[in-house]
Amino acid sequence: MMTINELKKLIENNKDISAYEIRNTVNESYQFFYVMEELETNRCVNAEETVAVVYTDSEGQRGSSSVVITSADDRDTVTEKLKAAVRKAGQAANPYYPLAEKTENIHTVSDSTCDLSLIARNTADAVFAAQAGSDAQLNATEIFADHNTIRFLNSSGIDHSYDTYSVFCETIPSYDGEKEDVELYFSRYADITDPAEFTETVGTALSNVRYRYEALKLEDVTVPENCLVAVQGDMLRNIMTNFAQELSYSRQYYKMSHSKLSDQISAVPFDMILKGQEEGICGSSPVDPNGIVLKDTKVIDQGRASAFWGDQRFGYYLKEEHITGSYPVVCVQNYPVISEEDLKRPVLYLMNFSAPQLESSSGYFGGEVRLGLLVEGDKVTPVTGFSVSGNIYEAVNTARFSEETASVSAKGRMSFKGPKYMYFDQLKLH
Repeated sequence: MMTINELKKLIENNKDISAYEIRNTVNESYQFFYVMEELETNRCVNAEETVAVVYTDSEGQRGSSSVVITSADDRDTVTEKLKAAVRKAGQAANPYYPLAEKTENIHTVSDSTCDLSLIARNTADAVFAAQAGSDAQLNATEIFADHNTIRFLNSSGIDHSYDTYSVFCETIPSYDGEKEDVELYFSRYADITDPAEFTETVGTALSNVRYRYEALKLEDVTVPENCLVAVQGDMLRNIMTNFAQELSYSRQYYKMSHSKLSDQISAVPFDMILKGQEEGICGSSPVDPNGIVLKDTKVIDQGRASAFWGDQRFGYYLKEEHITGSYPVVCVQNYPVISEEDLKRPVLYLMNFSAPQLESSSGYFGGEVRLGLLVEGDKVTPVTGFSVSGNIYEAVNTARFSEETASVSAKGRMSFKGPKYMYFDQLKLH
């Protein structure tokens, strides 16, 4: 693999390149593959990837294009790739914007090393411990324990280095009954600090697949008129990250947002803080993809829009004095907890969607529900075969939240930490 310094020299010797960013990622991964509880394959993967983004300027315009450098590349092939990238950049021009400027350089690569093989084994033990006493089972199970070491630098003097750890589990809980065999999909991307959390989350998934087998069609169940509907997991993450995106520089620039500064986003008060790093959240990072050092930013203060946020390009277009950077984590705090009196009402908990959806321009959210749990006091009725829909910009004004908290980490998307459930009065069931 070509060194970073060698790549820098090649880029800087190309007079057609006005600016550049380089990201080098070294990945070490232990991967376990199970059929039932039998380990079929385990492997250790070590990989390195370098991506250079080159920028070209012409007549107040700036274009960019990416180059992936592999171990097969030498000086000649990289030189040709850079020439091709320059041509592509010239065909994809936008109004000029500068790269992020150096404020401080982050150097937080851990001196200590974690035993990834042990982390993967402990995670597997925690996953399969959930099967104890359950009449459901886990079919194919995959576990990945990863350590990424990242270096980012640009032509403005930024030079960061940091590392991240994570563990990912994907499995298929199933229940083989007399009537039929049913299964659900489970995946979780989590911090390595507490593999035992998988015992609880996989245990819930195994309970849910048994519920899925027993589930009645919603049309065969009488849902009380005063029933609350509770969302969690990826649907709740979608809702909260959409409220964050409403205040992003890009949506403001393109006039695609429903909200401006000081607007009352929700009649229900809550705070939303965007963070680069948060304990227990995977995908955390001290810097954003353009190298901006991330500081916590409160974008919603008791239901009111209090700040914009976003990347270097659109922050520059909006003439922001302090560009925050792009955040990986949304935290929701200081929200009203649902009352014990309200929880005496029937609640339909939406446990598993085929594909949770949220359309930002209209506010539509919902989707097909594979499993819901209708809770009426001590009575729990699993239901399936229905869809739910609502308008989040209206429904948020009467929502309440659970006292119990949870986190939902997402690869390549914003992660969420806050209440486990969000309760709604007016969602359509059909």
